[in-house]
Amino acid sequence: MIALIQLGDVAIGAAVRAGEKSADKLSAFRARFDRQGLRTAAEVWARWTVLAERGAAERERGKRGAQRAVDAAVERLAHSPIVGRVVDAQFERVLTLLENEPDRVRGVIRGQRDSIVGEAVGRVRAGAAAGDGVVDRLTLRMSGRGDAP
Repeated sequence: MIALIQLGDVAIGAAVRAGEKSADKLSAFRARFDRQGLRTAAEVWARWTVLAERGAAERERGKRGAQRAVDAAVERLAHSPIVGRVVDAQFERVLTLLENEPDRVRGVIRGQRDSIVGEAVGRVRAGAAAGDGVVDRLTLRMSGRGDAP
């Protein structure tokens, strides 16, 4: 649990540091902008575009890093001993239910079986009906009694 709290603190610290670095970079950019005395709108737009592209790249890099951190935290949580104990306890509960109330479980299984059998029978009937139609058309053509509908 402490590791998760620390992960949040790390994220907050990283965000604050990024804000500080952004302020430093913006200040340096303003100073450089004032020194160079950009004269044309095209120059300003070119620099603006470079900064926007760098910002987009950094945002994507940050998103990937955050995703990796979340994935690692979830992986660690999924394999933690506490989660294993919870899963084991629930598994024991299900096994006890199966042992103590077999009729309840049989009813669920019987319902599933009936549903599966009903679906299979429906498919067989539909296939047979389609086959009957094909055979009827074929025999009508071969006997010369008329065109198939």
